[in-house]
Amino acid sequence: MNNINDNVLLQLSKKLFLVNNRLNKSLQNNQKIIDQIKQKYEPRTEFNRWRSSEEGKLWKKQQYQKQKQCCAICQEKIELKGSHIDHIKPLSRYPDLSLDTSNLQIACGQCNISKSNSEILVDENAI
Repeated sequence: MNNINDNVLLQLSKKLFLVNNRLNKSLQNNQKIIDQIKQKYEPRTEFNRWRSSEEGKLWKKQQYQKQKQCCAICQEKIELKGSHIDHIKPLSRYPDLSLDTSNLQIACGQCNISKSNSEILVDENAI
């Protein structure tokens, strides 16, 4: 009887060890996913900080003048107040370009929101 209990305990211990290993692997995979999500949203925080800075505000004013007070997408006249700084190559797909001013343009809110994650390249000579 004692041998049987020992054998059952040994089998249970092995199963518990395997389950624990699977759980650890699953937790590691989940941590990788969490890290990817954090990395995706971190550039947004950096961009928002820059946009609110004196440098970001100055860039927006200068770009607005460069674009002749027009939306880079629809080419309609817009007001500086309420206009959006748009990422030509979307931040969600190109987080490394979050602060690259050559990837930024001024757009009206409607165009920027409807553009979403698509890329709309504008001919700067048309502005």
